[in-house]
Amino acid sequence: MSGRASGREIVISAVTMNCLRDKKRNIGKHKDFIRRAAAEGCQLIVFPEMSLQGYVWEMLNHNTEEELCYHYQNAEPIPGPSTQEMATEAAKYNMYIIFGMIEKADVGGGAVLYNASVIVGPKGPIGVYRKVHSPGNELHLFNKGDSWPVFETDLGKIGMLLCYDKFFPEASRELALQGAEILVSLSAWSKGGDTPEPAYYSSLDKLLDRVRAIENQCWFVSSNQVDLEEKGGLEYYGHSRIVSPCGIVKAEAGYEEGLVLANLDIRGGIQEARTITFFGLNLIKDRIPATYRTIADASIYHPPTHIKTKS
Repeated sequence: MSGRASGREIVISAVTMNCLRDKKRNIGKHKDFIRRAAAEGCQLIVFPEMSLQGYVWEMLNHNTEEELCYHYQNAEPIPGPSTQEMATEAAKYNMYIIFGMIEKADVGGGAVLYNASVIVGPKGPIGVYRKVHSPGNELHLFNKGDSWPVFETDLGKIGMLLCYDKFFPEASRELALQGAEILVSLSAWSKGGDTPEPAYYSSLDKLLDRVRAIENQCWFVSSNQVDLEEKGGLEYYGHSRIVSPCGIVKAEAGYEEGLVLANLDIRGGIQEARTITFFGLNLIKDRIPATYRTIADASIYHPPTHIKTKS
């Protein structure tokens, strides 16, 4: 006997997509990828961050009036027209679909925007996650979310992250402690920036996916935008991937639009990671929460000590 856990296998797909400033065309791309994945027996498909409307035009410069108008005009409530359209596709193919969009919500009598990730299933919309950690110009456009929901599905418990969230280990751990078995990360991850080595940006993407998977011993599904963004000029890295609870990349795309698929035993893979692989160490069980006394102290901030200011 091998001692390996076994269970029902499912097919998961992660999409690498060039997201346009055209909601109708993006919806068409979603449907095309869904059809292609369904032909391979896919039961869960994951699209990138803001795949419905496209990402912000600039990361560090101020948002222009044109950009603000575009995002407010194209944002939608949840549930709304696009979530219903995707729910129809989910029912048609008996599939779970996760995609990124700009949500318009009524807060205090006025419209506010959220960078959101939506999950729909064969029976309709299931839930939404609103991005908690906002980088760059997202701070000027979007309200921040304030919770880490985990969604029960027939495939397992799913927790969602959006791009910058995966820099924070607390986010993935919060989802894992709530029982999430599949951590899903939707991104608009750039190839590089004003650094001596552009590959540094892209290397972090893969590093974080693998670390978030192994430190929680959960599956990690990462979907990213790709190619040059037509308005703001950001160039996205692509390389959507699926990582095992042992931190091993099971499937990975390249720098092109497309999808990757993997046939996975969700609960068996988690059990194997927590009982057999790496000396059978269970990283959730072996935590010592009583010693982590300062992790939730919001008053603590340590500025960089390596930067010297002139006196």
